[in-house]
Amino acid sequence: MRILYYTWNENSRDDMVSTLQMLGHEVTICSEPCCDYENDVELVASLEEAMQRQPMDCLFSFNFFPVLTKVAEKYKRKYISWIYDCPHWTLYSPAVINANNYIFVFDRRQYQQLKDLGVQHCYHFPMAVNTTRLEILLGQSGQSLDDMESPSKRNGQAQESQEVSFVGSLYENNLYDRVNYLPEYIRGYLSGIMEVQERIYGYNFVGELLTDEMIAQMEQFISMDLPEGYFARKRELFTSMLNGKITSSERIHLLGQLSEYFNLTLYTASDITKVPGAKPGGVVDYVSQMPKVFRNSKINLNISLRSIQSGIPLRALDILGAGGFLMSNYQPELAEYFEDGKELVLYTSAQDLLEKTAYYLAHEEERRAIANAGFKKVKQLFSYEVRVEEMLRLAGVLRV
Repeated sequence: MRILYYTWNENSRDDMVSTLQMLGHEVTICSEPCCDYENDVELVASLEEAMQRQPMDCLFSFNFFPVLTKVAEKYKRKYISWIYDCPHWTLYSPAVINANNYIFVFDRRQYQQLKDLGVQHCYHFPMAVNTTRLEILLGQSGQSLDDMESPSKRNGQAQESQEVSFVGSLYENNLYDRVNYLPEYIRGYLSGIMEVQERIYGYNFVGELLTDEMIAQMEQFISMDLPEGYFARKRELFTSMLNGKITSSERIHLLGQLSEYFNLTLYTASDITKVPGAKPGGVVDYVSQMPKVFRNSKINLNISLRSIQSGIPLRALDILGAGGFLMSNYQPELAEYFEDGKELVLYTSAQDLLEKTAYYLAHEEERRAIANAGFKKVKQLFSYEVRVEEMLRLAGVLRV
């Protein structure tokens, strides 16, 4: 099968391309920058040139590009998109209801919104991790993690394992903090919502507490718009803005508390002074460096972006796929697919996080057994080979 793959230089590009090729498919890559999601003349010309040069069976991209579905519709081809951003605003484009779309969404609640809009070919579909690549990179093929030496020992380096690591942004430049002015009564109301939501996992009620009256008042001071014709309401836009602020506040607070009691290394491009007790780890490359951080850290933290209401963040799968020990906030789909205390560890409050961090740092064998079991589950259910083949089958493009 011939696949026209559109890339925006996403981290998952090479893993997806190599998997498609390993499964026997021919991949043509288009990397023309997208400057207009709806009507990008240069991107359309690049896509059509590829389609005319050699017939393609389907188009594919990570995330949804309305301009791609229009090209696919013109050539009567299927367009497959795998969504791993949440919210993903182009899913509110009128083009989302095109019959040639096959949309795979990692977050179940975002998927349900699309179904409610009447999207015909839409599937709840968690993300994947390239366990084959990671086994080669980390040398764990055919071995139990309990029998392995760490990569630092095996390579003769003197690098010491980190106690607790977090890889990710602090979102200190979130949209809410860039609002120039809000009356105190509005800011106080929103602060109350955010403070409560920060302490609750598994259900996001921010949008429900934004009354129509409050939204109307917020519109007087905050300008947020999507292209004309998009389905999203102001409620969704403002909810996303507040979720960004909640994520920033939560990450800074939790990491600050952890750094008071444990050796915490923070791998980020964010302002490290926001967590003064943390050791700066710098920015790590997704493909070659980040997996080694996960393997060399005794505890890897996942603090989910609050706009991901139910889905498994890709970072959590990356940790497990590298054989790392994952400690994450409670997330409905993590609890659904993985056994807490056996394949990963979930926390439900700041105090719970502190207590479980202390416990698992002191119980190495138990910690390594959980990491091993988590890796086996990911390899079985979330490897690229498994997920991509299932995706193509659901899209009906596999040739029998």
